[in-house]
Amino acid sequence: AAPQAAVFNQGKTLWQGLENYLLDHAAQFDRKLTVFTGPVLHDSDPPYRGMQVPLRFWKVAAFLQSGALASTAYVLDQSPDLTRDADRAFAGAKPGEPPPLGAFRTFQVPVVDIAELTLLDLGPLPAVDLMPPARAPETRWRRLESHDDIDLGS
Repeated sequence: AAPQAAVFNQGKTLWQGLENYLLDHAAQFDRKLTVFTGPVLHDSDPPYRGMQVPLRFWKVAAFLQSGALASTAYVLDQSPDLTRDADRAFAGAKPGEPPPLGAFRTFQVPVVDIAELTLLDLGPLPAVDLMPPARAPETRWRRLESHDDIDLGS
């Protein structure tokens, strides 16, 4: 368990709605689907009420497509604007109050990036990713504005 802002945990927008979208897509194409999700923990995550609040969360979807295993991965980033340095970004934080969070940004990312960010062994999923990491660095993470931006290789 990890603290989350209610606006994305319970909201119907991209992040919470992403899992429903994936489930609906699996049902539409009669696919088996498993979704793994969790926080990206980092030493620099800001404290709130004695706990660090993760600034990023991830999802990895594993499913059968044409009889073969396939996967996709996503990151929600709620970091403050770090175009400034981190000390300035967190300068307004007050003990006991919520940390300064940025806008929620959702990205479709290579599964291997989730494995690297979380230090989790995701087994065969990086090798069957529908968004291979061979893309150029500036387009490696695809920012999602709506479910239409999601690439499920269908």
